[in-house]
Amino acid sequence: MTVPKLYLNHIAAFDWLIALEFGRVDDGQPAENWRGVSESFGFLHSEPGGPEVGFKILDFSQFDPGDPAVAEIWGAPRFDAPVLGLGSATAGEIVLAARALFGSESSINRQFFSAAMDAEGEEALAMWLACLQSGDPMAHYGLGYTLFGLGRYQEAYRHLRHYTEISPCGAWNWCWYGKAAEAVGERAEARAAYERALELEKDGETETDAWLLLSMLNSEPAQTHGARYVAYWEYDPDAPLTCPDCGWSGSGAGSQELFEELFDVSCPQCDSMLLIVPYPTAAETRAAAAAGNPKAQAELPNVESRLKRLDRAQELELRTPEQLPELRGKNLRIDWDLEERDDEQWTVLRHKGREIWRELAYYEGYERFARVFELLRERYGPRLKEVRPTAASELYLYGDKLSAPERIEKLNASLKG
Repeated sequence: MTVPKLYLNHIAAFDWLIALEFGRVDDGQPAENWRGVSESFGFLHSEPGGPEVGFKILDFSQFDPGDPAVAEIWGAPRFDAPVLGLGSATAGEIVLAARALFGSESSINRQFFSAAMDAEGEEALAMWLACLQSGDPMAHYGLGYTLFGLGRYQEAYRHLRHYTEISPCGAWNWCWYGKAAEAVGERAEARAAYERALELEKDGETETDAWLLLSMLNSEPAQTHGARYVAYWEYDPDAPLTCPDCGWSGSGAGSQELFEELFDVSCPQCDSMLLIVPYPTAAETRAAAAAGNPKAQAELPNVESRLKRLDRAQELELRTPEQLPELRGKNLRIDWDLEERDDEQWTVLRHKGREIWRELAYYEGYERFARVFELLRERYGPRLKEVRPTAASELYLYGDKLSAPERIEKLNASLKG
């Protein structure tokens, strides 16, 4: 009888050990596929009542495999753990060997994962590829949305579609799959993916952009497939357009609808979508300016200013837990505050009113919040009880993203689990 071969993923910042059959992820699994042995240890089954395909441990550094309450981990099921040199081993044996292998360090895949989260564009792509090639299937998701952002839609589609297969209960997984499917012309797939994301949202999953994207897709569905993609700097709002469906002719000015990543131009008579115009990247703006586009040339100083500010912000970012000071106390609550100084917005971390870190703030910086949260958790371990956005920080932190407060609440809730 063959036993599952496990891939070991140690996330030191969260103090988790995830040991699952190669190709599987713990993210986005149906709740009924998990079987808890204790509050911190659970087996994952291939399906309800099916065979165990691995396990996950919260508070790994504090988990006691000798506790009589978890005695079953020393019996069946058994697993192969090639990275540990173990065959047909119990979960208990794997726990002990994994502690000796990893110590307090994250596994290499997670180091690539963190580097990818901190990077953008081609640099992020290289890190996601390294993460995937190190064996971590969670990288399919990050690789997919990064490829999408680089305009490599066919490749993005492949990775994002696969991720919904291995992580079927994540709303954002389906939303991104839908975006990629739509970009390669698979409209029926995109519609089904958006609808699935909305179903998961109703079940309590994080809010996504699926409703908006589905609304756009369903706007005259028989006609929007004819909409042309136009590069931002090539779009002329005064250029003549003709609707292929009703014959209307005129300019696109006044018929634009703005979205987060693009705007579209629709026929004012029959509402058929005529043009889809993605917002430009910095590289596209530079290229258009160099080619003599006067609008791009006028915008380029603003782009360069934003990039300069971004470079400075990245230079000042908290990068390692060792940069944080030692704090006394068993129950640490950190305030995430916003302060204006020297014509800049600053994120300031405080503990009992004492400033412990300062860096430039990002608008809608909830992703940055999550990264800093990991570093705080890694520095202070189980003593960290909460990272609290102050009232002054909320507008800049959340922006227009309605799901941001819930995402931050979930991070803080994980400190109690």
